[in-house]
Amino acid sequence: MDGAGVVECVGDDVTTCKRGDRVYVCQPITGTYAEYCLADADRVYELHDKLSFEEGALLPIPYFSALRALTRAHFQPGDSVLVQGASGAVGLAAVQLARGLGASRVFGTAGSERGRQIVTEMGAEAVFDYKDKDFKETVKAIIGPKGVNVILETNVDVNFAFDLDIISKNGHIVIVGKRGITKCDPQSMVAKESTVTGSALFFCDTEARLSLHDTLYRGIEEGWLKPYIGGRFKLDDVIASHRDIETRKGATGKTILTFE
Repeated sequence: MDGAGVVECVGDDVTTCKRGDRVYVCQPITGTYAEYCLADADRVYELHDKLSFEEGALLPIPYFSALRALTRAHFQPGDSVLVQGASGAVGLAAVQLARGLGASRVFGTAGSERGRQIVTEMGAEAVFDYKDKDFKETVKAIIGPKGVNVILETNVDVNFAFDLDIISKNGHIVIVGKRGITKCDPQSMVAKESTVTGSALFFCDTEARLSLHDTLYRGIEEGWLKPYIGGRFKLDDVIASHRDIETRKGATGKTILTFE
């Protein structure tokens, strides 16, 4: 789904890239568990020379998804943002993007000490342990009575009722992930005139993807966007990489495969 490297060859009608270009790819045709992959030209993007190939491979799904979600939530500079599940790949990207794009306050939640440390390093003002028995009271005390303007939700079936409780008046909750069915009281949305929307990168058209890329490129150029590598394995050790993901205690970014 994600990868970065050098263009080997292009089709006769391709004008957006050429042999030798440093690029990253988002959802290529043949996948990226290989030394070569085939991709449609509109899924190939210039990789800024400030990033390594390893860092570039972390851009497509996590950063595109996070930025798409913030856009769907009508995020504006000056908004306060809470990222639920902030130590995962999309969550870390969302924290960094919100901070870089001018959020007034950025908060996150994570279930491990290491995860909370990484989220803090990515720019969060405060990171809450959702396993703590006083979790909800702590969040409310720190974000204040007005709540937060934007909530990016990665596990809505667990957090939805609390999200509705702490979202601000006219705030926006954007859902990017779930693990089951959830229920809510619509009255809480009516009372605050808040909105709830979903976000899925798969429905993003070519023009919208290019806009996402342009924003990421600007962030890299300005120096506030730099992906965090959660794990690194050689392609020959792909089985070990999956075992690491399955047994790791708490999400800590995205794992990459290398060929060297």
